[in-house]
Amino acid sequence: MILNRKKEITSRKLLNVVQIDDYAPLEKELKTYIYSKKELRSIYEAFEFAKNQHEGQLRKNNDPYICHPLSTAYYLAQLKLGPKTIIAGLLHDILEDTAITYAELKDVFGEEVANLVEAVTKVSYFAKENREQQKAEYLRKIYLSMAVDIRVIIIKLADRMHNMLTIKNLNEQKQQIIAKETLETYTAIAHRLGMKQVKSILEDLSFEVLNPEEYKKIEKLVETNSEKRISSINSIIKDIERFLRVEKHIKIIDIFGRPKTIYSIYRKMNQIGKSFDEITDLLAIRIIVNSADDCYKVLGYLHQFYTPVTSRFKDYIATPKNNVYQSLHTTLADVKGEIFEVQIRTEKMDKVAETGAAAHWAYKEGESVDINKKQKEIDEQIDLFDRIISLDQESATISDDSTEKKEKIEDVLKEDIFTSSIYVMTPNKKVVTLPFGSTVLDFAYRIHTEVGEHTTGAKINGVYSPINTVLKSGQIVEVKTSSKQKPTHEWLKIVVTSNARNRIKKYLTSMINETNIKDRKDEIKVYVEKTKNAINSAINQKDLRWKRKTSAEILESLKKISFNSEDDFLYAVYKGEYSIEKAIDLIYIDHDFSKDDAAREAIKSEKIQILDFKNDVLVDGIANLKTQLSSCCAPIPYESIVGYVSKGNGIKVHLSECINVSGDLAQRLVVVNWNPNVAETHDYQTTIKYYATDRPNLLYDVTKVLIGLKASTISANVKADQKSLLATGTMKIKVRNSDQLSMIISALKSVPAVVDVVRDIKKENKKND
Repeated sequence: MILNRKKEITSRKLLNVVQIDDYAPLEKELKTYIYSKKELRSIYEAFEFAKNQHEGQLRKNNDPYICHPLSTAYYLAQLKLGPKTIIAGLLHDILEDTAITYAELKDVFGEEVANLVEAVTKVSYFAKENREQQKAEYLRKIYLSMAVDIRVIIIKLADRMHNMLTIKNLNEQKQQIIAKETLETYTAIAHRLGMKQVKSILEDLSFEVLNPEEYKKIEKLVETNSEKRISSINSIIKDIERFLRVEKHIKIIDIFGRPKTIYSIYRKMNQIGKSFDEITDLLAIRIIVNSADDCYKVLGYLHQFYTPVTSRFKDYIATPKNNVYQSLHTTLADVKGEIFEVQIRTEKMDKVAETGAAAHWAYKEGESVDINKKQKEIDEQIDLFDRIISLDQESATISDDSTEKKEKIEDVLKEDIFTSSIYVMTPNKKVVTLPFGSTVLDFAYRIHTEVGEHTTGAKINGVYSPINTVLKSGQIVEVKTSSKQKPTHEWLKIVVTSNARNRIKKYLTSMINETNIKDRKDEIKVYVEKTKNAINSAINQKDLRWKRKTSAEILESLKKISFNSEDDFLYAVYKGEYSIEKAIDLIYIDHDFSKDDAAREAIKSEKIQILDFKNDVLVDGIANLKTQLSSCCAPIPYESIVGYVSKGNGIKVHLSECINVSGDLAQRLVVVNWNPNVAETHDYQTTIKYYATDRPNLLYDVTKVLIGLKASTISANVKADQKSLLATGTMKIKVRNSDQLSMIISALKSVPAVVDVVRDIKKENKKND
């Protein structure tokens, strides 16, 4: 069982990305899984055909052009794809770069191969001309081709891998454009299709072009002490093998080391500020077993034999990371304190995890292939193709150069490809894919428009929940409907998917059109006036402490909930879409400014002290001493705190571990405690910082989590590195106590693409006096 570990750790399970210039390496790879001489002969004939047609054509480095399709086919063969896909890979540039026509290609190689080559050609054409200007249409071409036959994009990914391998032959400007497009678009597609091998290769090749200095720096760090790390991980592998060999009822298929890629190391170092030596999973161990039951048994034994690191266990078998990826992840420490990561999965899980959607098209001898059936099988897992085709049919009614069409296309593609997904199930266990942050209402509209329009709520894992409940992966959702329920403008604030939003808008527009506005103009005006009077009366009677908004502020608030005028909103209130109280709270008063603010500012400026004021913090149980929460560490209930006697500014309250109350300040420290009578009635300001891989809708998803946990956001900003696509966000929020803050940090860590979340406490010394 113990193999040549050094070789295994550095190359196992990764595609061999090289340029080949003769047929022998491809033939050797094909013979590892295709045994039919007839099929092998047909592939060789395609090679000879491509070689003859590309005769005399050279690449930028003066290599014969046939090297490119030959290398593309070689990568496809490593994915174990069938003869027709390999042939299409060999011929993928024939229609574009030679005089051969579709009809001629069909006559020689058949309709299936001709269709694949034609689809790849259409995608390639858009890739070469006006990349930025035609981006929406280019993406649309890619995803429509995927919806018809997923092999088109698999061939295109193989084509892109070889282009990236030989990219140094282009001028620097073109290198930057293509590498950026690869990192932003093609790696996202590979990730969405579960093709981890391809994604990792394209990330590293792109990163080397976009940031060569950092690439070389990390490459050098990886090479330093690599022998020692490999030796260490091999020693652990031997220990695990020896330990598990005793358990005869568990079938261990393989154990090997998995290296971390250059780009993933860079991302980790830059997102969470870790040094190279602090990264514990440079080399991880993967254990392949016979069944899912064995996965959990091995996990149990490992947790007995080694010390599991708290909060570093993830079960992607019970709750898949995405619907084509399953594995158990755990981080362990041995008796020497050596920390290492272990992934446990079955052989099938491993194959799917590495090659994703390509695994569905893996060659099976004698199999009669039904393309539509294959597409359906894949779509049941990634739930993508039906919506792409539906989008194209819907947008066909809009003019080609319409801004509306382009926005619809890009919105859906961002949701389905570039935004992280969740996977929920219907009661009959059909998997439905939705963008992260989707609600019950989004799910209902994904099932069917009519279901969405009549949704009243849903049972989530048997518990009734309202339509605005944010869904999580693995939940079983049963939609509840009523014939009396109808969409309202309020629904537009609940949904996050463009499909649901467009359906709601379409319904609301149709309702307006059905009403004869002209005939009822005077009647509506009366209703609007009565409603406005009722709102003014309610505000005056209650003597609300909040400031009333100006007309301009009211209009701005209305735009946020998709109303163009105050009269339209007042009429919606009259019809019962909003209560008087909800309308006042939502539109007419400013919660950020109260009538008491001016008075408080006056008190502060005149330094008036109110002795009977109940403070957040008590000094040795005394309530009438002036205390002030320090801004440097911003303590919140019920964290450990200490009081500092300042000169003329009362007692300043710091976190016990705050750097500004350390050292020689013990003489001026006093015991303080939180006053729950006051602390539990206030919100407290604190700052959090998160590190993530930059992606569309990242800030929106983060904000959505805060809203769900009822935390008020004071300010938010995010900075992204365009080369590395790394983002750092800072948010000032209001929370009730440290428990709520812990919940927020934990929830934000689960947001896709977020690597780490920390409390942002100022570390510089600041005078307390």
